[in-house]
Parts: sequence; structure tokens; C-alpha cells
Amino acid sequence: MASRSSQPGKRPRRPGERTEKERRAPQGSGPPKLGGHPAGSYVGGQHGAAPHAAAPHSGGRGAPDQHPTAAGPGAHSGGASVFTAAGVAVIYGRNPVREALRGRRRVHTVWLAQGPPGDELEQTLLGWVAESSGPRPGVQHASPTQLTSMAGSPEHQGIIASVDPYSYVEPETLLQTVTLLVALDEVQDPHNLGAIIRTAEGAGAGIVIPRHRAAEVTAAVVKASAGATEHAAIAQVRNLADFLGAAKEAGFWVYGAAAGAGTAYTGQDYRYPTCFVVGSEGQGVGRRVESLCDVMVSLPLQGKVDSLNVSVSTGILLYEAVRQRAVAGSGQVEPAPAAPAPAQEAARSAADCAPAEPDQAAPSGETAP
Repeated sequence: MASRSSQPGKRPRRPGERTEKERRAPQGSGPPKLGGHPAGSYVGGQHGAAPHAAAPHSGGRGAPDQHPTAAGPGAHSGGASVFTAAGVAVIYGRNPVREALRGRRRVHTVWLAQGPPGDELEQTLLGWVAESSGPRPGVQHASPTQLTSMAGSPEHQGIIASVDPYSYVEPETLLQTVTLLVALDEVQDPHNLGAIIRTAEGAGAGIVIPRHRAAEVTAAVVKASAGATEHAAIAQVRNLADFLGAAKEAGFWVYGAAAGAGTAYTGQDYRYPTCFVVGSEGQGVGRRVESLCDVMVSLPLQGKVDSLNVSVSTGILLYEAVRQRAVAGSGQVEPAPAAPAPAQEAARSAADCAPAEPDQAAPSGETAP
């Protein structure tokens, strides 16, 4: 069969020659990127900057070493992290950016929406920067559509930022610095994780999450926490059961939350070092983790539903501990008792004597109570 170049009425395309369709296609209409070619074509410089008008990186105060790459279509699923090979993350939303400026990790560059809303937000940003002690970030502008592409979410509120990757606290440090903890057993929803972090940070509690089969701190989690991730003490552990064992050796009492548990959450004494354990949205606390809890507690339900959202349950438990410590006087944790309270001693003895059960999830409804 004859080749295309030998067919009557056809001529071979010259090197670099465009087809009629390519010639008619608008140029520069692709999704924006935050770094690398052709990032400067879209977000470099000030309003209305011409393509490739971004100034080269000067390495000055607050200037980023590298920009993150925008997530492509479908890259942001369930709060997936937006990282580059250079190890720079993207966060979005007003509270997350403000708290990042006040928090532990460096903010490299802030992108604002073009137009009057962005101009007003830039004045607000100047106030946030003045409150912070870190390096001054660079500021650039992009259209709302471009911000959505860069953030991987339309919930950016006209502002996104490139920041250092999130830094977790060492588990051993957590056990030495806080006396109130919440451990999450395979909580996978990023919005639930963000809500729990926000509540725990307000209660002065540390958070423990597993490395596998669980949500981690991503842009979506930072947004759901209203930026509380930037101040919270969060540890990521390889094995939650091993951590709970270490916590008990360090003097913590471990309380698991489960629907149908026979002990009301108000019947325990949380003035001592306390770790609450809440389960995943679908399966609750796993059996192996439950076997390490000193007491399983439940929250009374008077309505028709059989469970509460895990973030709501966590908030109730944490603030019961805060309330008890405040009522006791100074709000500070009590020293570990020489002899545990009778109910707690009986519960711990029963747990120690109970036979080991298979490592599978205990059915407890949609969420921990």
C-alpha cells in the first residue's frame, strides 16, 4: 500500500509545520502550573504579565527555592497531597495560609486572585506577614480558574501558598510533652481528620495517626482544620497497637470509644494522663486495638440514629477531660495514682486476663460513638 506522502493530492508535512487545526487553536490556553516551564507563562510577575515575563529567582528573603507543580485533572482525590519532587506542598484557603505564616513550616510563595478581591486580600496578607516571625513570602497573582487548577480544589477562597512539607512530631516526644491524646484507628476521611485536629489543638491534646490505611495531613485536611494543623502536635506511627502499649508504659490510661459499650464516658476519671481511641468511619475500633484499651466507653444516644460522627464524638470526649481537669482546680493533670480507681483497676485487670482475639474490626456502625 502506498504511503501517505505518495498519495495523489497529498504532500508530506515539513518539519515543524502545523496543521490547520493547530494553527486555529488558541495559544497559552492550557492549565496553569506553579513551577517549571511553562509556569512563568501564567503566573509570573504582576497583573497582565506577558508570557514568560516572570523574573528569574533571585534567592532573596522569602523567595522560594522551587515552585510546586499544579495538580492535573483528577490529581486531587479525597485530599491527596500535592507535592513536587523538590518537596514543596500546596495549601489553600485564608485560615490555612494565615496559620501557616504563624506556624512551624516555611511559606515560600502566596498566590492571590487577580482583580479587586485579590488586591484587598493582599492588604490583609501584609497584616498576616507582619504578625509572623518567618521569612517574607513572595506574592504573585493568578485568575480564579488558575488558582482552582493549582490547588486542585475550588475552595481556595482566592489564595493558595507553597509551603514546606508537613513535619510530624516524634511519638516519644508526644508522650513526654502532653497528657491528653487522641489516637485515630484508620480514620480515612480527610474532613473528619481535619475536624478532629482542630478540636484537639483547641483542647491542648496531641493526635496520633497510623501511617497506613488512614488519612494523613494534606491540603484538604489543613483546610478542614482551619489551619489548626500548623500548630497541632501530630505523630504518625507505624503500628498503633505498639504505640498504645508504649503509652500505657508511660503512665497513660487508654479509653476506647465504641457503640454499645457498657461504661458511660462520664463515669471515668480523666485527670490522669489520658489517651482516647476512636475508630474508623465504617468499622470502628479494631479488635487488636480494642484489646489494648483499659476501658471502652460510649456516649448516650436518645434519638433514632445509632452513632455520632467520629469528629463529634472525639470533641465530646476531649472536652470532658478538659472539664474534669478544670473543675479539679488548675486544669492541670493529676500525678498518676499509686492505686488506680476501682472501676479502672477492674477494667484493666479484665482486659489483661481476656483471651487474645483476631485482629479484625469490631462492628460499631458508621463511626465511633
